[in-house]
Amino acid sequence: MGEFHTVPDRPRPGPVPGGLIGLAAGVLLAWLWTYADREVALAVTLVMAGLVAAIAAGAPEWRTFAIAMLTVAVLASVGLVWLVET
Repeated sequence: MGEFHTVPDRPRPGPVPGGLIGLAAGVLLAWLWTYADREVALAVTLVMAGLVAAIAAGAPEWRTFAIAMLTVAVLASVGLVWLVET
């Protein structure tokens, strides 16, 4: 009962998991900017940007994850909004 088990070191998430989460966020943001109220879309966009900023500033080893998430989210949302509106 007095034993403590150590947790093994795990590799930090890289750009692929960040990109997948960014894709989901980008699709959500594109839908919000296309069909929802502008204030709601702006609020969710700012929360997403704050999340990326907090990850990038607070955990340097997670920066590739955060940058990939931001990049794919922006590309997916702008691309989908452009496709829907043209």
